[in-house]
Amino acid sequence: MKILSLLAACLLTVGAQAQSLSTGFVSNNGTGGIFMNLTPAAAPLEFTGFSTQFGSAAGTPVSVEVWVRTGTYVGFTTSSTGWTLVETVAGTSAGTTTNSAIINFAAPIQLAAGQTMGIYLHSITPGGGIRYFGTGAGGHQTTFSNSDLTLFSDVSRTGAVSFAGTQFSPRTFAGTVTYNVVPEPSTVLLLGVGGAFALFRWRRKARP
Repeated sequence: MKILSLLAACLLTVGAQAQSLSTGFVSNNGTGGIFMNLTPAAAPLEFTGFSTQFGSAAGTPVSVEVWVRTGTYVGFTTSSTGWTLVETVAGTSAGTTTNSAIINFAAPIQLAAGQTMGIYLHSITPGGGIRYFGTGAGGHQTTFSNSDLTLFSDVSRTGAVSFAGTQFSPRTFAGTVTYNVVPEPSTVLLLGVGGAFALFRWRRKARP
């Protein structure tokens, strides 16, 4: 039983390597929704949630629609055609210049290695729209990356209705995205074989 518990713990550890990527911006524009492209590097990822800044006072509940499309959002920001609404998530504003707590998805959004996924986050709570970063001193950064993921964001829409309101650019996501690195099948297989071998040896030793 102990070896089984150890094997299960190892599998969970390998299968859920939580990471994050932040734009580091304090919002200075808003509110409504924001578009972004997420492109994994060498390994597939699970996009698990986000934190951002909202237009309402700290402690106010907000609802955010999460839309996705395979491929870039560029050129597809005026209509829901080609987009899929995957869920509406509930969060709590932390104020106009403070990131909220992480708002997790009910089910992670799968991101294939090397393939861009368009993401559109739009708050449908009147007065509690997503804020973002607009033009400011020192230019406007729109691309952020680490060894796992590249995030690109330069378009927003105002109001409490997705794909409605006024579109602005450049406007960039202000906040953090969270994700898991999906292990390669060979890694999981190797761990499974090792665990099975350890279990086999334990059973042999346990025999009278």
